[in-house]
Amino acid sequence: MTSASQVEALRVPRRRPHKLEKPLAAKRSPGYDMIPIVQADRQSLGKVMEHQTFGPPATARRGQSTCQRHAPIITIDGPAGTGKSTLALRLASYFGWRYIDSGAMYRAVALCAAERGIPWTDEPALVQLCAPLTFEFPFCGGQAAVHVDGRNVTQAIRSQAVGEGASLVATHPRLRAILVDKQRQLGCAGGIVMDGRDIGTVVFPEADVKFYLDATPEARGWRRWLELQERGERTTLAEVIDAIGRRDQEDRTRQASPLRVPKGACSIDTTNLSVDDVFELMVDKIKFFGVSFRTLDPGQGTRCPQST
Repeated sequence: MTSASQVEALRVPRRRPHKLEKPLAAKRSPGYDMIPIVQADRQSLGKVMEHQTFGPPATARRGQSTCQRHAPIITIDGPAGTGKSTLALRLASYFGWRYIDSGAMYRAVALCAAERGIPWTDEPALVQLCAPLTFEFPFCGGQAAVHVDGRNVTQAIRSQAVGEGASLVATHPRLRAILVDKQRQLGCAGGIVMDGRDIGTVVFPEADVKFYLDATPEARGWRRWLELQERGERTTLAEVIDAIGRRDQEDRTRQASPLRVPKGACSIDTTNLSVDDVFELMVDKIKFFGVSFRTLDPGQGTRCPQST
């Protein structure tokens, strides 16, 4: 058992909130700021928390894997442009967990379909295309890559056109069922941070910690526009904001797994917060819940086997 003195040694005085955190302060649980110290030697913290255990895996739903879980599952949901991928990768790197970009899987299917001349509205053909695909998320040069059937598609899937194709692909229930099953295979053992639009509601509803990020359409459009400019894509800010509005409508109204705030999720409005601000809030919340800091080997990346 952990002694009171050991726990007290890992607590820090209440810090003054950042000026942009004040709107969120009212939503925090009592004692939110009384969290374990954030520092490099997290192994000590892990030892204090190693008495913690994980409950049995979530009840299988629509083919959900029931493999034994040995580490935490963190989910991040929200609409486009809220910083989900950036923060998920940063959290995974910080804690030594694996990062799985579920949205990249839909983008990859859209890309593969376009390359084969399959319309994004042809669900039967898309299902046939998707079923045998294998997905891997290795770390290459400190960055997360996306491989489909062994091919690196990290850059190819990030275009505005492929993103719009992913939005159409994601509306097909049978296709979503296949990808949800693959996502569960990837993350069922735990030690992962997965982001998307239905991760905390459908894929892993009993995750250890769930986040929901949001921001105004204008803020999200600006961020996405800057990303596209850095990649050399010529588009206007108005066009990007308009595309985000269409994507929001499709995500929230589709019949299969619409975008919703997961039950029990920590909601954060990132409109006026920097990446560092949001990251700090998320780390604090994870530590507040006291999940284990035992790490897997993030250098190995994550691989989804071919569906049988």
